[in-house]
Amino acid sequence: MRNKLSKVLIPKVNFRKFTEFASFKETIGQAPGTLIYTGNKNETDVQVEIYTYNKEEIQKKGGKSLTEIAGVSSENRVNWLNIDGLHNIKLINEVGKTYGLNSLVLEDILHVDQRPKMEDFGDYMFFTIKMFYNNPTGELEFEHISFVLTNKSVISFQERPKDVFDLIRDRLTNSYGKIREKGADYLFYRFIDTIIDHYFIVLDKIAEKIELLEDEVMENATTKTLQKLQGVRKELIYLRRSIYPLRESINTILKSESPLLNADTERYFMDIYDHTIQVIESLETYRDLQSGIMDLYMNTASNRMNEIMKVLTIMSSIFIPLTFIAGIYGMNFQHMPELGYTWAYPAVWILMVGLVIFMLILFKKRKWL
Repeated sequence: MRNKLSKVLIPKVNFRKFTEFASFKETIGQAPGTLIYTGNKNETDVQVEIYTYNKEEIQKKGGKSLTEIAGVSSENRVNWLNIDGLHNIKLINEVGKTYGLNSLVLEDILHVDQRPKMEDFGDYMFFTIKMFYNNPTGELEFEHISFVLTNKSVISFQERPKDVFDLIRDRLTNSYGKIREKGADYLFYRFIDTIIDHYFIVLDKIAEKIELLEDEVMENATTKTLQKLQGVRKELIYLRRSIYPLRESINTILKSESPLLNADTERYFMDIYDHTIQVIESLETYRDLQSGIMDLYMNTASNRMNEIMKVLTIMSSIFIPLTFIAGIYGMNFQHMPELGYTWAYPAVWILMVGLVIFMLILFKKRKWL
């Protein structure tokens, strides 16, 4: 088990959204709808891709601007426009003007710490959510992602090119399932459903970490174990912060009665709502487990310290009478008759050894050893 535990990787979590509140200082005092990107600054090019399809055919095109994909979208087909990268405010503003999006919606798209929410604007619906996944090293990654649903289109805004939609792309390209037979509202549902399904994968990884940490606490807890427990705790805190509002957002969709959602698709959102409740329940269970392991660690550390103090106390108790005897006969008085006896030295040794044996037997009988 120890060899297994030594190979377990509990990665350091990148909680930039816990610490980068300084980026929000830029928005203080700004007019509502002012477009300011609050995420990590970078100079990479924004990637734009569009899928336009119906049951019979599909067309895909990518580029770095709306100009490069102009003319691909069609009002007679379902269109998925995906924007990878939010740091290009000019492009985000251009998308907003093209599709008639409210400036407050664009502001929420650029505020990467925006809590999950849903807003119905009549002719389009805005939805924002946090996307979680584990990278190849096991580190938890997350990003802010937003969707805009119109009658024939879904627009997605992502911070980075990496996402969890490869299966959707594959189904669109190869016409698997019924995604090509449905409208934009069904595609919108599939995006949200895929993100929430990955919550279960992330929670399974956390469950594995908790189980291994429990074994480590029981066998050989160290200060590194405490650091790993704190890392899992931070992951659970951020997951809770990001997932709890999602239940309200999904419920708002169910109650919206929006003409953008077909009756069949609304039933699918009820299934998403059930999954969200299940995720929250699992999250609370893992929080309790982590808290219990933390208490177990503290109790184990306290018990270990008590054992050390008990051994030191017993050793001190044994040497106190020995030190007393040695101190008496180490005094430089002239009239100490025992010093002149031939058998005095071995007698003192016998007395001291006898005291040690007596005290060990006494401690053993009282179950102090």
